[in-house]
Amino acid sequence: MNNQIESIIGDYKKFLDKIFQNLKEAGFDSAEFEEIDHIAYRTESLESYEKIKKELLKFSKNYSEKMFGGRLIMVYLLENPIVYNNFTIKGFELLAPKENNSHKEGLEHAEFVTKTTLPEFQEKHHNINFDLHSYNREENPELVLNFENCAAKFHVQSLLEVRGIY
Repeated sequence: MNNQIESIIGDYKKFLDKIFQNLKEAGFDSAEFEEIDHIAYRTESLESYEKIKKELLKFSKNYSEKMFGGRLIMVYLLENPIVYNNFTIKGFELLAPKENNSHKEGLEHAEFVTKTTLPEFQEKHHNINFDLHSYNREENPELVLNFENCAAKFHVQSLLEVRGIY
């Protein structure tokens, strides 16, 4: 089943390897994370979003589509979670493009649930220059760490729980 998802979204193992290598180099330890609640794929066009959305529905137990930040975002609870190292990734996020915003299509970020509060997590990594644009938002605030061609996002509650599909 995961091979079929991989044929749609690309090599998620290589993508996660890259994120974990970047995290390790930045001084993070995978033991700091409760889980990887999802990985995310960004589309370049609405046509691509609709096509991939339909294909991924075949692999989901539940889903939620919502307008957020000026674009549609589909969140899936996977029928068969993605297993990566010691993590079981139960969710997947599909991002429609924002108007007047061009991003390369493909896997974009992984989101981690931290074992501590965000202020504690940030203090522990005081040497890291987190992107704070979503830190004070009302729904599931997060810290973002951007790397070349990928990002890691940290929050205290799973997006699947926030969306009520878990």
